[in-house]
Amino acid sequence: MRTGCFVTMCPVKKIFKFLTFFFLSLILLENISFAQSIMDQEKASTYLRWNFFTGRDQLQFNKKGNKVVIKTLNNDLYKNLKEELASLKIDQSYIKGINYKESDTEANSASALAIEIELKNDNVEMFSFYRERDKKYVVDFWMDGDTVSLNKAAIKKPIEEDQVVDVTSKPLPIVPVITKAPKTKVKKNQANKPASKEDLVSIVKEDKILSSFIVDPNKVVVKSDKEILAEEVESKKPYRDFRYGATFIWDYDPIAPAYKEVVNLKTKIPEIFYPIANRSFKKSEQEAHLQLTINLYRKKKWGLMYKSIKLFQQKYGMEKEWELVEFIKANAILRENIETPNPELFKNAFSILSTLSEKSENYELKKAIYKYLLTFYMAKGEHLKTLQLSKNYYAGTRDNFDFEESAIPAEAMLNSLAKLGQIEKIQELSQEKSMKKILPAQLILSYQTFSYLRSGDLTSLIALYEKNKASLAKPIDPVIMYNTAEAYFRVGRYNESMALYEDFVKNYSHEFVASNASLRIALCSDLMDRNYQDTLELYKRAIDQSVDSNVSYEARIRYVAFRGVRKIALDDRDLEIRIFLEQDKNLKTIPDKNLSKLLQQVRLRSLIVDGKYKEALAYLSLLPMVTMPKIDARVFDGDGAEIIYGIISDFYKKSEYSQVIKAWQTYKDKYVDKVAQDPFINFVVGSSYVKLGLYKGFDEVYASFEKLKDTPNRTFPIWIARGSFQKASDLLSELVLIKDIKLQNWDLVQKNIAVFGKRMTNYNKTNYYRGLVAFNQKNYPEAVTQFENFFSKQDQRIIYDPSDVADMIRAYTDSIYELGQTDKFLKVSEAILNDTNSFGTDNAYIQNVRERIAYLGIEITAGFGKKENYMLFEKKITDFKKANPRSIYTGRVNYLLGQAMIINQKVKEGRDVFTSLMNDKNTSDYIKELAKSELSLLNLKEKTL
Repeated sequence: MRTGCFVTMCPVKKIFKFLTFFFLSLILLENISFAQSIMDQEKASTYLRWNFFTGRDQLQFNKKGNKVVIKTLNNDLYKNLKEELASLKIDQSYIKGINYKESDTEANSASALAIEIELKNDNVEMFSFYRERDKKYVVDFWMDGDTVSLNKAAIKKPIEEDQVVDVTSKPLPIVPVITKAPKTKVKKNQANKPASKEDLVSIVKEDKILSSFIVDPNKVVVKSDKEILAEEVESKKPYRDFRYGATFIWDYDPIAPAYKEVVNLKTKIPEIFYPIANRSFKKSEQEAHLQLTINLYRKKKWGLMYKSIKLFQQKYGMEKEWELVEFIKANAILRENIETPNPELFKNAFSILSTLSEKSENYELKKAIYKYLLTFYMAKGEHLKTLQLSKNYYAGTRDNFDFEESAIPAEAMLNSLAKLGQIEKIQELSQEKSMKKILPAQLILSYQTFSYLRSGDLTSLIALYEKNKASLAKPIDPVIMYNTAEAYFRVGRYNESMALYEDFVKNYSHEFVASNASLRIALCSDLMDRNYQDTLELYKRAIDQSVDSNVSYEARIRYVAFRGVRKIALDDRDLEIRIFLEQDKNLKTIPDKNLSKLLQQVRLRSLIVDGKYKEALAYLSLLPMVTMPKIDARVFDGDGAEIIYGIISDFYKKSEYSQVIKAWQTYKDKYVDKVAQDPFINFVVGSSYVKLGLYKGFDEVYASFEKLKDTPNRTFPIWIARGSFQKASDLLSELVLIKDIKLQNWDLVQKNIAVFGKRMTNYNKTNYYRGLVAFNQKNYPEAVTQFENFFSKQDQRIIYDPSDVADMIRAYTDSIYELGQTDKFLKVSEAILNDTNSFGTDNAYIQNVRERIAYLGIEITAGFGKKENYMLFEKKITDFKKANPRSIYTGRVNYLLGQAMIINQKVKEGRDVFTSLMNDKNTSDYIKELAKSELSLLNLKEKTL
């Protein structure tokens, strides 16, 4: 503790509240000479452009509502801007007026130099960037024709080739996002070029000083310019791509043409097709007897009818008119039992009809029986029996040249073959000329599409449809539309599939499979990455209009995945819709394996998105991955690897390195090694071994990591942002540096840093390592210089471990403290404390460093001994005690608080503080003696008065 060395120092000047670029202004700001004109204006048909010719970081642009505020710390620059803007002819299409805000005092002028531009309305958008080659800021204004704000990712203005994005401007840089495939051709010389290194030096906007050097691993990564551009495009999307949602897709079964009932079995009997005619009873006694039997049948005198039949057979023999007699018997049984069927009697009746169909020579009678039996067996689902009957029926019609009648058995044959899955037979029959003559062309085409889709011959199906498409009468048969749409979907031609499905729903919404079509429409839109809101509405329509409970449940799962998992910024309403994942009470059976697998995937990914990695791991361990197909299990393995990284990352941020290693050793083989390598997780584990001093374990991890350095990195899934996407070889070199620093091999560290810096010319962390080395070697001026170099290069800064951040803060502030730069220490410490309020709250080491910095700031302020310092000093101490209720500095801080109260004329409160210190058992004897002296001095002053 160095409390006494500041007593004689000069009083500190009033502390400024600096903006985010504090360090840049403090360290690098120099006098700038301006050209005669520092601003010009360019007008175009679609936008207005202002050019400000000045150095980088001299201006800050912020837009809120219909106002744009330009701030600067440079007084000369402000005056020149004010003069030129005053003489500028304002374009009323974009700008309504300009106001100037200045401070009343010279001391406050830097924080109050602002130019406020009032835009015409909220539809005027603004975008600013710095063009390095021309040394100028470019500010564009344009009208948002769709009245969609930039915050909603309305893309209007592309990033120019050599721009540097202003980190303080709002909104963030805009890059083109193509939502629909462009039809115009692009010339070769207009192809997109990756931005140069100096063009994209900052992609993160923060409002606090610490953002200049302390970077959360979830926010900033060091990547190539091309990757940065791609991610900026991606960052404009409010949703993750389809791969991060409900990705399992299965084939829907083909549909076959429905067989229309020839007769209603509930109200009709075979007599409807073959009426029992009157006999010529006057012709003979035999005819008269038959007429009597027919009359008894019509009057439903069943007992007398059977006696009459028996007498007839006794008198004329069993063979006489046996077809008519058996037909009357069968109809009598069916007629009597049609309202309340008796299974046994029905069985007898159909046995009689079957015998007649086989033995009778009467074609008309057989035809009537075939019609009735076909309908009966078709309704019962006895497709093999139906196929046999239809073959006999078809053969009879051909033998008797009844070609019109052939259509009935021909269609029945195709339908039976479809139900039996005899695809080759369907294709064979559909090619026969006789079939093409008697059946409608679209009906034959329907069965062909069914057969092709069932056999998986998608190419032939699509070729067949496209060949006949022009000749098909509207509306096209629903079977053709549905099966062809499904074929298009399976081969990935989603536009064609979606169009056919939409026509199907439009014309055949009453069909049961219209539910499948509605869901496929939404899925096509999703897969083609169409408008997000439109896709969500399509999923909702599929949910609402579906009459199939399984399809409705699938639609709900996919809707939840889209809105509750893939959406990047979730709100309460997005979380509420997860109730859709609950089991549907309307489901009559347990969901099939496809639905179950889809549900499991979405439930797991919901936990990952919520950051509940331990719960996600527990849920994943319950899934039956052993019985899954390997391709499906691999999807869950990828998510599992991300879950493990999430668990490790949480431990790493809390500096719980032993837990990092435990999680790695437990789950590495089960999940991580089953997918492509992830260099950063290897880096995290390796550095954790070093932090714990487990160098043998580090060597093993390093050796295994080194073997993977030439293998491709994993790019999917990436649920959790990485701290770095550096090459494996670069991270390996950095691990060696970390190990040498831990072992304090300073000569070796300096040697390796030099090599590291040459290899990583675009990687600013070398300044960070040089600063640490200088601090540990007590070279404090060099430490301050190196750290400030690291802070100033915002495009290249990156620190992974929060504890490393704490080490850097401590090393930097302690170096300033050791150099006796009290003014600078107070400014820096205030900035750090303000900016780390929400950083590393779960990391005890970071909080300890914050506590120490705050305490040193209090001691320095107390050392100046000026009364005006104590006006805010008391509040500063109170804030410290609130933030650190169990601080080791509590006794000393309370003593200083008592002094501050006495100086601020709060004698009673100050006396109470000193008395409390005297009575506190936890207060050191040294502090008690100081408090006792203060109380004695107070008593002496009172007696003197």
